[in-house]
Amino acid sequence: MRKTVLVPVEHTFCDAHIARDGSEEEASDTLTLGARTWDLCLEHSIRFGRYLIDAMGDGVADADADGSEPEPEAMTVTVKPEPVPVVADPSPVVEPGHDAEDLNEGAAESELVRSVMLAGEVPGYDWESARDAVRNAGYDVVGRADDSTVLLILGEGGERNGHKLRDASGRGIPCMDVRTPGRFKSAVLAGEFVGGDPLPEPAKVDRSGLSDRERNRVIRTWARENGWPSLPVQGRVPMQVRHAYELAHRDASEGKAAAA
Repeated sequence: MRKTVLVPVEHTFCDAHIARDGSEEEASDTLTLGARTWDLCLEHSIRFGRYLIDAMGDGVADADADGSEPEPEAMTVTVKPEPVPVVADPSPVVEPGHDAEDLNEGAAESELVRSVMLAGEVPGYDWESARDAVRNAGYDVVGRADDSTVLLILGEGGERNGHKLRDASGRGIPCMDVRTPGRFKSAVLAGEFVGGDPLPEPAKVDRSGLSDRERNRVIRTWARENGWPSLPVQGRVPMQVRHAYELAHRDASEGKAAAA
């Protein structure tokens, strides 16, 4: 009767391959430095052997120079006598640990780019040109404030961006008012954007996206063309005029919906 016996086979994998990309390459040699030992494949055994010889000498030249044997080192390198291929200089193997994590966190913090918020239109610039000018000065442009935001640039109509004004007020972000022509361009030429201007209150905006002042101006223009030619330029818009404007525009919107 034939009997099958399963014998467990133990494999030793190269520590350098595991540290580099997690791959499992069977080890053939061992590198020992003091109390530390690494299992290495043939490729990494040759690499590290060449690296250590270049860095510390091979021991033979030292013995020939003064006629004495070199002092024993607390180091053992086992390398098979195989042809040495031409390889690149070895990269240092970084073992996982708290020190590596701390370095990564510090590098991430140092790469944090300052950002600004743009609210409204900048005189003399379209939206994309203003954003590009800010980016060229070394800032990111964000829609909502975060930990990297250092400035709010306020342009024409910026009061309608209530969430940006509230973000700046809540986080203590300074404001730079560029509604004055030429101020934004001067900052671009200087390569520096500096805040310190008063932060306005957010304007009340209706569903159409107009502030109260803009809406009153639109109503006055419509009223003069539709039966109220003597409506004053300033002051409160009469209630009957507001009602007529809303009724006319509501009927127009309902007519468009029915036609569709």
